[in-house]
Amino acid sequence: MPELRQLRTFVAVAEQLNFTRAAERLHMGQQAVSKSVRALERELGVELLERTTREVRLTDAGAALLADGRRALAAADAAFERARTVGRGLTGSVDVGISPAVGAAVREQVVDVLRDGAPDLRVSLVEVRPGAIPQLLRGRRVDLVLARTFDGGPEIDSAALRPTPAELFVPAGHRLAARAGADAAPVPLAELDGERLLTYNPPGTPYTDMLLARLAASGAHVEPVEALVIGQHGMRELRDQNAIAIAAQGWPAGDGVVRLPLAGDITLPLLVLWPAGVVSPAVRRLRAALSTSADSPRP
Repeated sequence: MPELRQLRTFVAVAEQLNFTRAAERLHMGQQAVSKSVRALERELGVELLERTTREVRLTDAGAALLADGRRALAAADAAFERARTVGRGLTGSVDVGISPAVGAAVREQVVDVLRDGAPDLRVSLVEVRPGAIPQLLRGRRVDLVLARTFDGGPEIDSAALRPTPAELFVPAGHRLAARAGADAAPVPLAELDGERLLTYNPPGTPYTDMLLARLAASGAHVEPVEALVIGQHGMRELRDQNAIAIAAQGWPAGDGVVRLPLAGDITLPLLVLWPAGVVSPAVRRLRAALSTSADSPRP
């Protein structure tokens, strides 16, 4: 069976009508080029080239193979290139699950990373609740998930990405709201003792428990209040619930809500999750760009 490399060698010789120039074009030795064409002729059982001491000419069979061979090589090259782009996650589609605690800045980063150098890649962001993550990944309904915490099993793999700086959000009438401004002093976590903390999920879920444990370790014991509105519009509940919130830096505050810096460089963890044993190109690209060892991006 003739090989693709033999066809590629023949086309180079047929276009140049010169073994020396074809060898230079292919970065091969002239003897290897001649041997490859001879082997192709033996495989096909026909003569493709007429060789004399002065020139090389195409036979009728050679002219036919040159015309069809060019198209075949173009199709093969296109197929190889498509395989490379799909394998590198540069085309096709990626469905990314996003837990509610992952803010807009991280979402924009993820889209930027996945579409960098991949103008044909379609990226879909799907809001997911933490409890549904294993089922969504196992069923391949999403390709990967970004979450703040995850208490999963052996069927899900995970890796830590760069944590996100956190901020404090309070209603405009809150006792701490007066500190807002360009020169606002960071608020120590201990000062939040006795407050009502707006959370996306009740105690007993990983992210809420992480926040409560971090506050308690700083001397702040708070009352968790589960949000009725999930996502970026949930901050409006701070006024209705007379509560505070700790969220990712840059999270939209909304009307009647004040953002304040937190003392101690408080950050929120960020994880990428995927089905065990299936490290997709999208996961590899996110880990390379947003790992804790990568240069810090914008918040």
